[in-house]
Amino acid sequence: MTQEEQNKEIARRFLGAVEAGDIDTIEALQAPECSWWIIGTGELSRESYTDAVKGMLLTASPRKVEIIGIIAEGDAVAAEVRSEMHFGERVYANEYHDLFVIRDGQIVHGREYFDTSKVAAFFGSQGDAA
Repeated sequence: MTQEEQNKEIARRFLGAVEAGDIDTIEALQAPECSWWIIGTGELSRESYTDAVKGMLLTASPRKVEIIGIIAEGDAVAAEVRSEMHFGERVYANEYHDLFVIRDGQIVHGREYFDTSKVAAFFGSQGDAA
């Protein structure tokens, strides 16, 4: 398996862990120095990002995360993703572009783009939903 294929598998595992609500795997796949950039929020530490994701995953059920496409070059993996998360009777659905930088089997940086108007419409002015 090439390094690019290994990196795509790590990204798939991370997104699968989001769908499953598997916080342990989400944490394990991030390097200690991992950082994130989220559209509308900016830079986040590993801890801040994980806390935001954890908050969403603990209240959303069921969850669906579907990878539409995934490509890799060098240590970068780009994934087009569609998600749907149920918060009681309300359903949050959005499309994402996630860029993962992966080194030594862990994510060292992530960038996440999505439709911010869908976040604002669903979550209001919170704007910190990852």
